[in-house]
Amino acid sequence: MDNHLLMNQQSDTIWYLDPEASVGDTKREPSETRGLHQPWRSYWPPKCEKTMQTWLHSEFPEVLSWRFDYRQPFDRPWRNWTRSARALEERAVGLPCRPTRRPAASKNSRLPQIVSAQNSGASSDVDDLIKDAKLHATDPSIFHFLIPLNLYNTEKPYLSRLPSGTKLPRTNIVTQSHFLKVFDVSGHESDFTLERSGFHYAKSPIHMDQWNDFSVCSEYIPKVEEWLVKHLKCAGAFIYAYNFRGKDSADSKNKTTKTPFLRAHCDATAASCFKRLQLYFPHQAQNLMKERVRFLNIWRPISTPVQDCPLAMCDFRSIDTKDLIPADIIFPHYQDEAYEVLSNPDQRWFYKKGMEWDDVLLFKLGDNSPDEAPLCPHSAFMDPSAPKDAPSRVSIEVRSIVFG
Repeated sequence: MDNHLLMNQQSDTIWYLDPEASVGDTKREPSETRGLHQPWRSYWPPKCEKTMQTWLHSEFPEVLSWRFDYRQPFDRPWRNWTRSARALEERAVGLPCRPTRRPAASKNSRLPQIVSAQNSGASSDVDDLIKDAKLHATDPSIFHFLIPLNLYNTEKPYLSRLPSGTKLPRTNIVTQSHFLKVFDVSGHESDFTLERSGFHYAKSPIHMDQWNDFSVCSEYIPKVEEWLVKHLKCAGAFIYAYNFRGKDSADSKNKTTKTPFLRAHCDATAASCFKRLQLYFPHQAQNLMKERVRFLNIWRPISTPVQDCPLAMCDFRSIDTKDLIPADIIFPHYQDEAYEVLSNPDQRWFYKKGMEWDDVLLFKLGDNSPDEAPLCPHSAFMDPSAPKDAPSRVSIEVRSIVFG
């Protein structure tokens, strides 16, 4: 494509929901990170011929011509961009699906530390539950947490989903590994609710003959939306994203698979939830927010009942919100925001061992109700009790906006 045409197209591109820009008559929420340096802003969106040339010579120059359409939420070309060989070399540090018990350190990760569970009172209710229910804990497992570097006093953490091949680093996030115990909720699932803990387990008998991008979009997502309305007794549900997680399979041509994410995080912040509502419902967002709106992740294993790398949840009642650090996630069309998590000995982590094909895990990404848990930090982890020959975990997650 002609460079001048690209320049003209890009100059007409709307950089959706930039917090530094005016969004209609929306009242801007105060941001604790306003004023921090954001390195990616020097590169994206391109503002001059020099930065335009930077992206023209990137691995995927089509980033300049792609356009977001809220009516096609599953058109996400960055899934391929961030899975390229070059991108994998630059990606945020995470462990492979089957890490060694004591992985080697890299430039963005530091050696593991033992975290002792010395409670200061913040999670006493959860500790009482663990004691009364006699929940069994795994042997200590490796989790990754953000390191509270002095860097983040002046520079906001970020992760880029843009193409590789420029001088913009993939991320400035530096993590440290910690050994933590994870408690098995089996037999006591009802003690953990969306309202109090930020997560809960349920049964969802949606059977699928095959799992691929086409079957998920055409069959699974409509069924999950219908199930959510019945299960939560809500007015409606809109699924805007999905991810397969696991090792790349022989069926990789039919589905895009991401590796399990072995770092404690939250997928959204309160501000980014509202911006996402504006992204997909640009003419209705203000009115929708006058009623109850929740943002949920619905996660289920496809490989059952043994998972070598299950998903662990941190009960919201054991969280100190000071340990949630906002981080930018940069897409071609807008700036998303999530929380990185600092390690804290008061945190309590849980999972359900041996989830079956109809088991689903629901957890909060955001909620405009002030009376309930608004979110739930989570992370994949290698279960030390899993058999050595356990098959690699394969799972699917969908993210939904729930109304009413």
